[in-house]
Amino acid sequence: MSEQGPARGQRRARRPKTSSGARKREQILDASVQVFGTGGSAAVTHRAVAEAAQVPLGSTTYYFADRDDLLLQTMAHAREAEAKRLAGIVEALDGPLSVGQAVDVLTEMFFDKTVADPLYDLALFEMFMEATRQAALRPVTRDWSAMIAALVDRVLPASDPALPRDQVVQIVACLIDGLMLEAVSNAELEVSDLSARLRVVVARLCTAEPGSRWAAENRGHRS
Repeated sequence: MSEQGPARGQRRARRPKTSSGARKREQILDASVQVFGTGGSAAVTHRAVAEAAQVPLGSTTYYFADRDDLLLQTMAHAREAEAKRLAGIVEALDGPLSVGQAVDVLTEMFFDKTVADPLYDLALFEMFMEATRQAALRPVTRDWSAMIAALVDRVLPASDPALPRDQVVQIVACLIDGLMLEAVSNAELEVSDLSARLRVVVARLCTAEPGSRWAAENRGHRS
């Protein structure tokens, strides 16, 4: 993962950042996410990111000690941005949701943005791929999976009591991941397609009596 730069034991201390310095660092990290999402981790170099950010090469080496530092901070930046966005949606919810409402919220959280602007999602998928090769990243991906599970758990209505709740949540979260990857890799499924597929599974796992208001609502909701 390393690129020419200071040796690990000789990394420069990061200087205190001014507001303009913080903005410049943010600009570089946003560009790095773009490079990461479009070209994978191998594409993330100081030179490529500087070009994408339209800043001098010295700007990236000023804020990031070496390529490893740039790559890891890019991953952290992508995680933090997405975690903040997702938490904002969930925190605005009031009370338990029906299946139809839950699918709408999960669609807003994951599918709307994936189809419209997939770069951060692609960067996060790349992060998980890196964890298959670098065990040191696995605590990061596990923390991310746990955070997503907690959000999905909050959104889903009561599930079939015959099934362990953690398994229900994991099934739904993994389905969302798979559908997001399908959407960005094949570019064939629209948001409505993704939502419809998610609804099939959520409706099976989150129970209701036939003929109930929930069932009637779910049949016609966001179709």
